[in-house]
Amino acid sequence: MIKRRFLTISAVVVITALLVILAPLLIVVSLLASIFPNFRTAPHSLAFIYWFVICEWIGLARFVWVYTLYRNKPVFLQRLRDIQFWWAQALFDLGKWVFELKIEVRGNDALKGRCAILLSRHTSMADTVLPLLYFGKARVESLRYVLKQELQYFPCLDIGGNLLPNVFVDRSGADSATAVAAVSELVATAGDEESVLIYPEGTRFTQAKHDALGEKRPQLREQLERWPSLLPLRLGGVSAMLANNPGKDLVFLAHVGFEGSANVHDLLGGGWLRQRVILQFWRIPYADIPKGDATEFLFSEWDKMQGVVNELKAELELI
Repeated sequence: MIKRRFLTISAVVVITALLVILAPLLIVVSLLASIFPNFRTAPHSLAFIYWFVICEWIGLARFVWVYTLYRNKPVFLQRLRDIQFWWAQALFDLGKWVFELKIEVRGNDALKGRCAILLSRHTSMADTVLPLLYFGKARVESLRYVLKQELQYFPCLDIGGNLLPNVFVDRSGADSATAVAAVSELVATAGDEESVLIYPEGTRFTQAKHDALGEKRPQLREQLERWPSLLPLRLGGVSAMLANNPGKDLVFLAHVGFEGSANVHDLLGGGWLRQRVILQFWRIPYADIPKGDATEFLFSEWDKMQGVVNELKAELELI
């Protein structure tokens, strides 16, 4: 961990120096590149990169300050969560302004009630903050995350994510038993004022990944045909959550509008520009969650996820 953080923070130092030194050149190049359709939002993306680095430094400074002053005090976790909310909100607000995003939230009734296990669709780098801001922050409560371990290469996510009760998992499946055990404990130990988030697809959806999965794992082709806009559920983590659920409801989050922004190339090409993003929540009470094998129940809800995505996509296409 120490070695990783030394390397990642050193990388941020170098990147920051390069961004400062090369700022005039990068601005000119991005403006010239924006003439071409494939790079039309290069200036927008450059502004976002600079802001991301600024937020990393502010976040790191705030973590040091909070750790120094509050680490042995009852408010320590709350101060850390304040930084988490600030970091996500600052990045999203800048992205929303620069790319002129329009956000709509539906299913507000699902935001009311007890804390929940939240299962969200995953299509983009941008949608990782949607559950935190539009569920956790909207309800003024903590949200535990199941995260991919690669995100620890971002210093703020690494430090904040490990100080707070989250789990970083290896998506390769090399040690799935350990990952399932960690996810189980994350849910089982969550307090009455804490919700827990997992992306049940395990990775961002892209059509290329969808097609490749069908070639690599023929046994999943029926599911892939059933869910053309989703990846199949990774049942290990979700089933472990339900088996160790201390009494939380289930909340699902479907969203559309970020499908064209799965990677940096999409970002440069205008995949986020003037996007209308619609979020749809729905809630399943704890009493209605089947006990034992929940596979059919989860598949049924994933059918609903596909149906909601279809409806919202059709609505976007009408504009």
